[in-house]
Amino acid sequence: MSPRWISIKLKVALVVCLVSGASFSVFFAINYQNTIQRIHAHAEELILRNHETHTRYIVDTLTKMRQDSEMIVGFPPISGIIRTREAIDNRDPLDGSTLADWRARLETLFISIIGNRSGYSQIRLILAENNWSEFARVDQDNGDVQVVPQDDLQSKGEEPYIKALQADPTSDILFSNVTRNREHQRVSGPPMLRSMKRVVDEHGNLLGAIVVNADIASLLTVPSSSEDLGRTFYSVENSEIAGIPVADGDRNFYANIEGKPDTISLEQLASFPERRLVHFEDQIGVYISRVDTGNEKVPFTFRIATTVDLHDLYSAARDELWRNVGNALWLTILASGLGYLFSAKLLCPLQVLLSEINESSQTLHPLSNRYRGNDEISDIAQNFTRLTNDLIRETQRLDMVLSNISEGILTLSEDGRIEDANPAASRILGNSEPELRGARLLELLGFDAEATQGLLEDAAHAHAAEEAGMRELTMTRSDGSRIVLNLTLQHATYAGEGRFVAMIRDVTRRAAATERSEALIAALQRSNAELDQFAYVASHDLKAPLRVISNAVVWLEEDLEPYLTDDTRESMNLLKSRTSRMERLLNDLLQHSRIGRVAEPETRIPGKTMAEELLQLLEVPEGMSISFSDGFLDLHMRKFPLETIFVNLIGNGIKHHDRNVGQITVNVEQCGAGWRFRVEDDGPGIEPVYHQRIFKVFQTLKSRDQLESSGMGLAFVKKYIEVAGGDIKILSDGERGTIFEFFWPFEKPQQDQAA
Repeated sequence: MSPRWISIKLKVALVVCLVSGASFSVFFAINYQNTIQRIHAHAEELILRNHETHTRYIVDTLTKMRQDSEMIVGFPPISGIIRTREAIDNRDPLDGSTLADWRARLETLFISIIGNRSGYSQIRLILAENNWSEFARVDQDNGDVQVVPQDDLQSKGEEPYIKALQADPTSDILFSNVTRNREHQRVSGPPMLRSMKRVVDEHGNLLGAIVVNADIASLLTVPSSSEDLGRTFYSVENSEIAGIPVADGDRNFYANIEGKPDTISLEQLASFPERRLVHFEDQIGVYISRVDTGNEKVPFTFRIATTVDLHDLYSAARDELWRNVGNALWLTILASGLGYLFSAKLLCPLQVLLSEINESSQTLHPLSNRYRGNDEISDIAQNFTRLTNDLIRETQRLDMVLSNISEGILTLSEDGRIEDANPAASRILGNSEPELRGARLLELLGFDAEATQGLLEDAAHAHAAEEAGMRELTMTRSDGSRIVLNLTLQHATYAGEGRFVAMIRDVTRRAAATERSEALIAALQRSNAELDQFAYVASHDLKAPLRVISNAVVWLEEDLEPYLTDDTRESMNLLKSRTSRMERLLNDLLQHSRIGRVAEPETRIPGKTMAEELLQLLEVPEGMSISFSDGFLDLHMRKFPLETIFVNLIGNGIKHHDRNVGQITVNVEQCGAGWRFRVEDDGPGIEPVYHQRIFKVFQTLKSRDQLESSGMGLAFVKKYIEVAGGDIKILSDGERGTIFEFFWPFEKPQQDQAA
């Protein structure tokens, strides 16, 4: 509030001063920002031009490495070495040269190339034999070129770049990760970039590789230019090649770090936006760009970073800003004086209006709505009336909500006494509103004085943004009836004083329903336990007579052997087969009853291991081929019950195949929240009318005399899948071929489900 002794004219002058000053400040601030942006954009343009020069230099070097590798393979020593190695007498059939002759020629070629490439540190021919041993090698160190003696040549089969070359047969030329050079299993020298050109014979067999090593420091050394701005350094980030992991120490690092701030980390550098000059710290700006090598298979990423001193960069803009501030000060003083002179005449009517308002404030009469024009005073009166009416309507709306809501809402004083209660609270508590007013709510709900004080203190110290804790309690009302309530207590501030807001809800019916549900669950658990006991006892008691019958038949055959005819032997065999079938039926029935109620082991195995175990479990006849897709072999899955499911589905295809030669394939693909497996055979097919029947227990499409089966296999499959939350279906027209397709969720706790 401004002092009353300040006149309106002076206030207007001050307003003009403030507005003018603010306007000039905004204008010159915008102008300053525009100047900064122009300088910023120009700096980005200069840095980008410098980065593009670096990028071209790097890409050209990679291209030279690729071209040199291809050129070496095309020269006679490589083909001569291949011919000599294939010859029986180890002599070149064309000119009689030995491997030593060709090695010397190849070393001469390496010396010629490496002498013209200052960034190259090694050129090697590595042959696949003897764990990828070096055949010929030439090194360069600070311009000194040396041929490595044969005794110092090494085996490189364990190096990641050789493993990557073997793992990616599709690429003729590969680049390795940028890693420290290793000699005799020890790190030696600076980080290296390697190009690898495959050497193959006329049949396309991999014989070895031409490997060119380039010193990354030389690769990233670009001649400076007079237009260069700031100081430039690099970061290198390696990625996996053909699934070969990168060691933690080689994953990312800096190179040529002369211009790098000490406090900047690789994580911060990777998080900066590319091709933008951004502020880092201490008036240091950083510009990042990524090198596009034009090759998606390059397993590394170069980032070029340039640091700029922003204080020096923006110094011209600051000088211009201070000149503008001085001009703005004089213009503001001039505008304030003119504003004071004009306001003395323009504000006379406003002073009359102010005197009328003062008289009305003494009599306390409402202001009459006499200002019917479009001026600002009329707008103020009308808006004030509208605001008052809006407040009245809002009060009525809140009263309507509190009166009709089903939950009880009460306001309590600091000591827990009820101040107001809505009709629902009176109905739930069984007391009228006058009876409730002044009573202690928590004591009505059955809390003693100590518990009441504790609840109020907990609510008072809870953070305003925290969700109020809900308590469930049982209350005896004044009429003797008992109800179950949910109580929520929240602290609030109103008119500068603390209050509590309590909300109660009658959940008697829900509590009763919960109690009934718990009783039903307990009964179901008892039923499942009794069913397990019954299945075990029934199976055991039924198996014992079957074993007696089976043994008795064997004894009868032994005792009556001289007297048995073909018919009696057939009857004996039929009796034994029926006894065995009944025992299998009992075992399968017991297993079927336990599905979903007995936890399976949580063992997880790779798809490749699953495929190997399935082929061991199944009796695959000659002429029958079982294949698994790459997706299946790469997948990790639960061993149980998927192994049982696949044994039954694949075994079903083998058992019912009608040809001497057949094919069964197992595929998998991701589908939503799980995997969809497909077991496909080229057997006789299943007519659509039987698609649901075959999943029922004891159901077979052929007589058990034609094909021995319990009829439980597909019933196992269906129940295992449904218990896991999946589904299964058959795709077959009944003519030729059958596909069993089932959905298996990713991960889901096994459900307790009655058999």
